Amino acid sequence: MTITTDHTARLLQLEGAYNVRDIGGYGTADGLVVQRGRLFRADGLHRLTEGDQQSLLGRGIRTVIDLRHGDELLQKRNVFADSGDVAYYNVSLINPATTMAANIRSLGDMYKNMLDECGPQLSRVFELIAQAEGTGVLFHCAAGKDRTGVVAALLLDLAGVPVPNIAADYAETETNLLPLMEEFRAEMPEIMQGGIYEAFLGSAPENMELMLDHLHRVYGGAEDYLLSVGISGAQIEALKRMLLGESGE
Repeated sequence: MTITTDHTARLLQLEGAYNVRDIGGYGTADGLVVQRGRLFRADGLHRLTEGDQQSLLGRGIRTVIDLRHGDELLQKRNVFADSGDVAYYNVSLINPATTMAANIRSLGDMYKNMLDECGPQLSRVFELIAQAEGTGVLFHCAAGKDRTGVVAALLLDLAGVPVPNIAADYAETETNLLPLMEEFRAEMPEIMQGGIYEAFLGSAPENMELMLDHLHRVYGGAEDYLLSVGISGAQIEALKRMLLGESGE
């Protein structure tokens, strides 16, 4: 399998979403390559056209994991929520726009907090991914950056992708979402000051680097973290097969 360094090769061209990406194509520290066509990260799916939906189904996606909270589900309904073509699940991770805790000074702090405080929810996400082995899985939130970014980073770290490449994958969101930035600014919660909210709209790579440093320093990496939150050894092996094929065992 060829290593993919061009982000445009992973970005899916859709009419109703801007940040839908295959996380495959990255090389690992062991000389392997993350498989294409297995795991996809995405922004909101509420505006997908019928053609968009058929495009995703045509790529073998049969599981959709929606990481948004209840209000978001009501305001922007996922087009796959009642689909008979995919298994749709909602696992609500934290809402980045309303994270006002004193210790959250940056997106990196928020991602560290997600690891520390959202173990049960992340365990459920990875359980769902593991049980979907053999088909394509798409996981998403509103922008495909924060909640989605943490899940993608854990998967790529589990595969053995180097930290700089994981951080670069995260940073691609900022460019992809330029067409939606004014919409996101218009949706700024009243409790957040403009300057604070603006800082939380970006995806500077150092935010993901901070989270990954925390992941390795505190937990020993993605595999040990996932085991600590309840993912079994058999599920870890299933995840590695999805990421790396049989060579990942």
